[in-house]
Amino acid sequence: MKGTLIRILSRIILHSFSTALLAALACFLYATFYYTLVDFSEGSSKSVIFISFFKNCLLAATLMSIIYYSLKGFLLKRGILADLLSGLLFSAATVALVFYVLKMQDPVFKNPDAQLFVDFYKGFLMPMLFFPLLAWFTLKPLFLLKTASENK
Repeated sequence: MKGTLIRILSRIILHSFSTALLAALACFLYATFYYTLVDFSEGSSKSVIFISFFKNCLLAATLMSIIYYSLKGFLLKRGILADLLSGLLFSAATVALVFYVLKMQDPVFKNPDAQLFVDFYKGFLMPMLFFPLLAWFTLKPLFLLKTASENK
């Protein structure tokens, strides 16, 4: 029992850390590409985006992993139900964040070029909201635990 709990906790930590790293790297690359079109560095510099996104994504991925592995352990014979419930929950949270960004106040940029494109700032932020979810589900097969009923 103790070995299984340690194995689950180590998978949660590894899955969360690798998800946060992959999502933050994707976010950094996305911001680097986008900043060649419009420089929104007043609102968020690339290094600030990477650090804060990694920190927030690590928190979100840890919560996602805890919820998923708890559901997976609770619903031993219905593993696909745990996948479905966690997928619906994580997708709903991501869509809720999109609406949160839409309701945010527009930033005011000192750079006149950036201020002309202030309407595109939210469009710049929204794809990044999906990076943690995509990274988590992309890396999930690496960290799957087989339950006792699945081993039979």
